[in-house]
Amino acid sequence: MSQVATEVERRLRQVVSAERLQRHLERFSTLFRDSGSEDELRAAEYVAEQVSAAGAKVKILTFDSLISWPLEATLVVTYPDGRSEEIPARPRSFGGVTPPEGIEAELVFIPFQKPGQGEMIFTHRAVAGDYEGRDVRGKIVLTADGGPDGIRRAEERGALAHVHIWPSDEPAIHEMIATPVWGTPTPETAPSIPKIPALGVTNADGERLAQACAAGPVRARLTSKVRTEWMRLPLVVADIPGRDPEGAFLLVGAHIDSWYEGITDNATGDASLIEMACILAQDQEALHYGVRFAWWPGHSTGRYSGSTWYADTHFMELRERCLGYLNIDSPGIRGASVWDCRYNTAEVEHVTAAVVRELSGQEPNLRRPLKAGDQSFLGVGLPSLGAFRMLPPDHPDRKAVGGSGGGWWWHTPHDTLDKADAGVLADDTRVYVTMIARMCLPRRHPYRFVPVAGDFLRHLGELQEAAGAHLNLAPALERAQAFQRAAERLDVAAQRASDDGGQVAELNRGMRELSRLLNPVLFTVKGPYEFDPALQLPVLPGLAPMRRLAGLDPVSDEYRFLWTQLVRQRNRIEDALRRATALADDVASAL
Repeated sequence: MSQVATEVERRLRQVVSAERLQRHLERFSTLFRDSGSEDELRAAEYVAEQVSAAGAKVKILTFDSLISWPLEATLVVTYPDGRSEEIPARPRSFGGVTPPEGIEAELVFIPFQKPGQGEMIFTHRAVAGDYEGRDVRGKIVLTADGGPDGIRRAEERGALAHVHIWPSDEPAIHEMIATPVWGTPTPETAPSIPKIPALGVTNADGERLAQACAAGPVRARLTSKVRTEWMRLPLVVADIPGRDPEGAFLLVGAHIDSWYEGITDNATGDASLIEMACILAQDQEALHYGVRFAWWPGHSTGRYSGSTWYADTHFMELRERCLGYLNIDSPGIRGASVWDCRYNTAEVEHVTAAVVRELSGQEPNLRRPLKAGDQSFLGVGLPSLGAFRMLPPDHPDRKAVGGSGGGWWWHTPHDTLDKADAGVLADDTRVYVTMIARMCLPRRHPYRFVPVAGDFLRHLGELQEAAGAHLNLAPALERAQAFQRAAERLDVAAQRASDDGGQVAELNRGMRELSRLLNPVLFTVKGPYEFDPALQLPVLPGLAPMRRLAGLDPVSDEYRFLWTQLVRQRNRIEDALRRATALADDVASAL
């Protein structure tokens, strides 16, 4: 890194202001930013006003989105001894609606493997509930299997409704979303929106109900009222242009909508983006590449509809000119101290690692992207960066939630101004602005593709071991080895390349194209033009069902259907590696 770049980074970090961040948080604390609401629009206008005053080019885009507001629910249970009790409950966004009188049926408990007390909820959605030997047709399911896939499993088995027991012990009911459809539905995905009511209860109430079900038949009557309709949403975009004649840019996003005040999810992220946009607008002559900031609506009640709409409607611009995507969600948490470096793709993970190591002194725990948090650009092929400061695992406020640094107040009315710390947020913002600087100050993109080849080799090897002789991945492994050698040659050639503008521009274009070939295969099933469901996927998700293939009867329809699907996914991976190897060699030979 050059001395000039180091000085720019230092200057950017020095001007981050905890006082300005606090003022933004105080303004956001006066707004309940439900998507489609007047408060969300006021928040968007506030963002635009702040950033445009600093000299950035700002637009408020608008679009129609299917939004679902959970309104109210009731749950009354009758025990075997005749006693009745009303249990506090909340309906889920995009859950089914009952008639005004509700529905009544037997309550059936389905055991489920829960996450640990401080484990993020997104890590356990793919685990199946245990329905073996249990008939839930015409009944109400009670379970900790609570993600969209858990609701789907209950609905597929004929359940009338789904009641989710929260896995950790905080006395709060968290707002959640029932649909697995990522972004605005299409004719193909709309049937996946659940039709049965879905409610949430606390861990204590749910466990008590589970014990009652074990002791004898329990009846339940529930109502669910949810408002699901098309709403017009505002999406603020602020551009800080760089010197690059092609107009390449880094995309930095944070969701602007919230549950209730939503201070740590995600007013803190919104404030961080405002601060960085204002700072960079005052120092944009230092940027070789531009930075585009976006405040996404439709995150919580539209299942990431804002970032998905943007990916759809700006697809070619992102495909051709975007360096990568940095998502910022839930920074600035009171008491947060442990950096969690999820959402990093291999070609840029060293950027995140170096910044976190240098500014925090912690060794980063680099992880690949989760299917959450407005990660709507992996199909486009964008490299992804991310780092979040969490509460320590032994912190009393740390629970099994999906954001707010692990704080128990996530997605509840308790996510208020006192849960944030402007000093912590300022430090977090210094990390993010340094990551931006390292992507946008140098003329040469800081991509490294040997670690990407390592991802292919490692996961293909694990899948081959899991599937045994059922599907031969040797040709794909050979392709991955060939790409690894090509990536090594590209790295050497890139280091030797002259700083001549034309040569570096060709190198950068080639490396961006490599990411467009490889990331959709590594992180999606559907590829560049559609969106996978909001369910957790491993690396190389198209081949993930190989682990199930070995347990099926080889002469069954299920085995043969799945084998055919997996062969097609293997072909997809081999072809991407073939094309990437040729491209890497072409770029290296041209330098």
